[in-house]
Amino acid sequence: MTTSTPMRVIHGTNGHIGLAAYRPEFGAQLPRERCVAVVLSSPGDRSTQLLPVLAGLGVTAIDRFFDGEAHRIVAALRPELAILVCDPTQPEGGEMIRTIAASRAGRLLVVDTGGSAAGTIAALELGADATLSDRDDAAIVRATLTSLLRRVHSPHQPNLPPAEPQQLRVGALTIDRDTCEARHDGELVPLTRTEFQILRHLASRPGKVQSPGKIMSAIHEYTYTDVEAQQAVKVYIRRIRRKLADCSSQSVEILNSRSFGYRLQATSAAELVEESAA
Repeated sequence: MTTSTPMRVIHGTNGHIGLAAYRPEFGAQLPRERCVAVVLSSPGDRSTQLLPVLAGLGVTAIDRFFDGEAHRIVAALRPELAILVCDPTQPEGGEMIRTIAASRAGRLLVVDTGGSAAGTIAALELGADATLSDRDDAAIVRATLTSLLRRVHSPHQPNLPPAEPQQLRVGALTIDRDTCEARHDGELVPLTRTEFQILRHLASRPGKVQSPGKIMSAIHEYTYTDVEAQQAVKVYIRRIRRKLADCSSQSVEILNSRSFGYRLQATSAAELVEESAA
């Protein structure tokens, strides 16, 4: 071990100290949020073999024997991971799993000291998300922990944008995603595929300026330079404006915000008509 090897120290309430070198490629697989794990052992079992692996994954661990306060600690800390080292086939092990499964831990891993199929089944039926044997090597333990922690943090990933409604309406303009048609006051607007996609993109964000780069990226899986996007969008916007102007009524307009982009909005006349109708 070289002096440049990254090190982490974990202090456990059992009096154990885990000191481990960790491989950066494993730590990089996990989210950047700091993770907390509570490791609970039944009186006849040990949990020290888990500490170096947790250290290598950058996890802060609280290691203690299971007692009457354990479930209160887990409920208060709400750790990303709770690890129980016990024999699920024994009454005390089953009670440990049942108690912690009812708390607010993110994921529950049981390390089965009995190493039996019956223990694995019992642990899963009592609420464990995954099981290991205390005889599994460090690679298996590391892979299992990495998988659990990845799933713990998946809800914290950026929220996906809400699904776009089937129909978009701005003024008297209606855009139907299913039929791929744009109608202005019931009159079909004869748009090409790209023109329809650009108008739909603008209609999904009425009144908000969209840069040429954003517009083109939203409709094509291609990265445009600023110059390319400006030139392409300018041509398409000109065509869309002309086709909207050919309609019998005018309730929407595409405005140019110089140096920023374009926005679609209802005209003042259309807004007055809607207000009077309401």
